[in-house]
Amino acid sequence: MNEVLTCLILVVVAGLAGRLWVFLPLPCARLAAWILLIAGVAILAPIDWDPIARMVALCSFLLASMKSLVYLEWAARGKGLGWGRHLSFAFLWFGMDPGAFMKRRPAVEWRSHLRIGLACIVAGTVGALVVRNSGGTNLLLVFIPMSIGFHYGALRVLTAGWRAAGTPVRILFRNPLASTGLADFWAARWNLGYSHMMARTVLRPCEAVLGTRGATLAVFLTSGILHEIAITLPVAAGYGLPTLYFLLQGMAVEIERRVIPSSLKRLWAALCVVAPIGFLFPPEFRDEIIMRCLQGLPKFSLTAPASL
Repeated sequence: MNEVLTCLILVVVAGLAGRLWVFLPLPCARLAAWILLIAGVAILAPIDWDPIARMVALCSFLLASMKSLVYLEWAARGKGLGWGRHLSFAFLWFGMDPGAFMKRRPAVEWRSHLRIGLACIVAGTVGALVVRNSGGTNLLLVFIPMSIGFHYGALRVLTAGWRAAGTPVRILFRNPLASTGLADFWAARWNLGYSHMMARTVLRPCEAVLGTRGATLAVFLTSGILHEIAITLPVAAGYGLPTLYFLLQGMAVEIERRVIPSSLKRLWAALCVVAPIGFLFPPEFRDEIIMRCLQGLPKFSLTAPASL
């Protein structure tokens, strides 16, 4: 019980800290925010919890911490949210754009988001049930329906809810099949909240020192480290593999810019994302997290019952 309370306190402190960092000089505020993130992970990682519970705890703290970093960078430009809107941004939304919560806007379109979200939830659930009851263990076959149900379904319904309330949040996952290349996939298709977060907290602060290419590589390196917290720490295995995956993505983006012709960029993106996917999700994470979540779905017989 004390460990649960510790986790909750860390998440709340991390989510609210952005409002405090803005009173510090920007370099000091950035340092304080990253130190808090590292300290919180160091406290949570050794807790002897079930891997799924540890993943939820670490991801919740990581999300709250990164929201504070994003809010800090956004507020440094002279903007700010009241406490109520800040709490909504920090704890009730997965996106990374505080500006969407600045003021309520009437007549924000939301019905299409609700329809698409519900359709994806149904499609993802049906797909996951088929995989669950067919005994499939292939990583992509398991991950894709779960991603459709959550990333493109549940989060799209949440988007519809906020938009119906007059908060003009944007969708977080756009059609990946429409990607024009690997750079477009990571920057404008997959998890836009995450890409906005990395642009604000890593890319822009590093560009003045490392240049655009160096800052881009720093984004992929940081992404690898953050995914280590979310993926390898919960299962205590596979260390270094998510970082390797994102470093490969960073190098592949640079190769795409220099070498790959436009006509082949979509194929290049698909190969680069899918081929090394086992590095991003090591076997231990697949077995202890993904497969166990899948196995929580009901199991039924695919054969007709014998007649009496």
